[in-house]
Amino acid sequence: FSVLLPDARAHGESQGRYVGMGWKERRDVVRWCKKITAQDPEAEILLFGVSMGAATVLMASGEADLPRQVKAVVEDCGYTSAWEEFASQLKRLLRLPVFPFLDEASLLCSLLAGYGLRQASAEAQVRRCMLPMLFVHGERDAFVPFAMRDRLYDAAPGEKEKLTIYGAAHGQSSLVDPALYWKRVDAFLKKHGLL
Repeated sequence: FSVLLPDARAHGESQGRYVGMGWKERRDVVRWCKKITAQDPEAEILLFGVSMGAATVLMASGEADLPRQVKAVVEDCGYTSAWEEFASQLKRLLRLPVFPFLDEASLLCSLLAGYGLRQASAEAQVRRCMLPMLFVHGERDAFVPFAMRDRLYDAAPGEKEKLTIYGAAHGQSSLVDPALYWKRVDAFLKKHGLL
């Protein structure tokens, strides 16, 4: 494999003032894929992301102009939508109601960053994608609710698999049980001709 690991907008060394929660970045993923395929038309691309990266690759998967060289998606602890992720955190961490706080935050996000929190939906994008998908989630994830994994899985119309890593908190699945994690990822890639 060759690996392209760009920083998302407003992260690391990437430019940008506002985090897109995967919605703005989905178009960046499509552009990166097009750049790869322009250099190597025979490339076979796997989209792989964890947390917001998972939501990003799921959102990218539903784009109509995603190159045909993208063959599969592996997502680890992605959220269904930015709205539902923030709603979950408002209730869990701050014990605040969604209305009016999230509505106001979404309006502000629209004005400043150019997208609304409801718009940033991995679940809606997955419904439009026929690529094979592997959905991974730690069963002890308190940051992105575990139930979101099953909703994303149910939304996917194509070939799909899911993996639960017991005892894993958010983003920790590959660390808690690396043998099972990578065995299942490898098997998924082999099944779809990527390994």
